[in-house]
Amino acid sequence: MELSLLVHPAIAAGAVVSVLAAYLLKVRTKLYFRLHYAAGILAFALSMFAFPLGLFLVYTNGGVSVFPEALTFHTVSFFAAVGLIVVQGGLGMGMLLFGRKRDVYRTHKRMAKYVLIVFLLQGALGLLTLYGILPFIFGS
Repeated sequence: MELSLLVHPAIAAGAVVSVLAAYLLKVRTKLYFRLHYAAGILAFALSMFAFPLGLFLVYTNGGVSVFPEALTFHTVSFFAAVGLIVVQGGLGMGMLLFGRKRDVYRTHKRMAKYVLIVFLLQGALGLLTLYGILPFIFGS
């Protein structure tokens, strides 16, 4: 196995950290709008890059893992994470372009917690999956 299997977790960790940063930039007393937008866009971009890269690396390396269930659930839950971040970004862009309506703002604010939870869960599943492939990378 190759150390290239560690590239996907590094990029995916960047996506999780970006979601956490976007969340923290808007829940503080001082709001950082531009940094919040940048962190959200970066999280989406890293997610879109990490997913096909992860599939490619698993496919080219035989899909090995000590925990194949974690690998499967990690892949399936990616779609929930991306769906949430797309809706979250759409709500945010809608408020930016058309003004902040109270209902949309409350939905955006509430949904931010779900996006954060799903991305943190995705990160935890990724760590479990990574732990399952480490023996194949470094030999057992």
